[in-house]
Amino acid sequence: MKRSKILLLCLGLGFFTVSCEKEMEDMKVESLSNSQNVGIAASTRLTVPNGLALRRPSNFAPLSESFRELLLNEAVEPSECSPTQFVTVQNKYLNPLVNDLYSIFGPAEYADIFYLYSDLNLYSAYFDTSEQYFGEKGEYTNFVAKRKRELEKFWNMPNQIQINGQHTATLNDREKLADVYELVGVNVNSREEAYAIADEILYFNTLSPNLPENPFFALDGFATTYRNLIVIGDGIVSMLSETGIEQDIVWTGILAHEWAHQIQFKNFASWYPNGAAADPAEATRYTELEADFLAAYYMTHKRGATYNKKRVEQFFTLFFQIGDCGFTNSGHHGTPIQRMAAARLGFELADQAQKQGHILTAQQAHDIFVSRINTVL
Repeated sequence: MKRSKILLLCLGLGFFTVSCEKEMEDMKVESLSNSQNVGIAASTRLTVPNGLALRRPSNFAPLSESFRELLLNEAVEPSECSPTQFVTVQNKYLNPLVNDLYSIFGPAEYADIFYLYSDLNLYSAYFDTSEQYFGEKGEYTNFVAKRKRELEKFWNMPNQIQINGQHTATLNDREKLADVYELVGVNVNSREEAYAIADEILYFNTLSPNLPENPFFALDGFATTYRNLIVIGDGIVSMLSETGIEQDIVWTGILAHEWAHQIQFKNFASWYPNGAAADPAEATRYTELEADFLAAYYMTHKRGATYNKKRVEQFFTLFFQIGDCGFTNSGHHGTPIQRMAAARLGFELADQAQKQGHILTAQQAHDIFVSRINTVL
């Protein structure tokens, strides 16, 4: 199915697995009537210039997962699994974005613009080496720095992990847009050509309040072996917080989960010598649930993030909200109930250590998870 006919929205607070590339058919063109759109006549719809094309960089390492690449499909087989409140929040921002893009660019190209903006911000966050900030206005920069220091000490990984923020403001930054096009633009041979393309993007930004401010364009959250990098987008944090979870718990949960993926990368050969499982969906679910478990262990340990029992319920809710029902999808992260069970197992393990204050090594924690996985599934 052509991209112009669907919007593959890799969402979900996926905490971590290899990113999936599937198609989603529930955003049908027929459902987007002219009355829903912002009112640009078909005769004035814009054509996306071929010169805006991006290529996949040759040094682009696999991602543990990308939230925007988690396929959320509500049409699931009968089970205890059902969409969470997070899906409702997603639709709140998705519907006006799709309506605007469809009205401005038409049925043939509206999805291309969605992918273009998403990829631009993905590559920018991936390769950015400038000073980082977290939160739309940098309001969580110090908080993330504090959590990074704690995670380094907790897992004995000093100065090993790089954390980058992702922001919709990047898509209004001429210099950063030009940086991406110089790096991965198709047939871009000079800074002047990169600027010219950046100016096209800046013009598109004037056509809709959803360009580029919609949080869907800062929805990434992933870990990768490239520079041992973790990226967290403002959009995924703000959307999850709209489900009623406090933002500091969201920031901590995503960071701890992605950090757990970095631990898995570091120990992959010994932990999964034959892969986590033969079936891709099962393998992803296994590593994702283990990352939930490791994140929960850190978050509730008295020498970790030290969340007390009064806040544990919100913590469990976070992991529940980011479950998915794509049972056969290669990016399946586990159902909401399974993700909560994995988190609860990590909390219980940390609670057992409260008196002695002992921190298990990553290997010891992994061994416990392997022995208890059947209680989670």
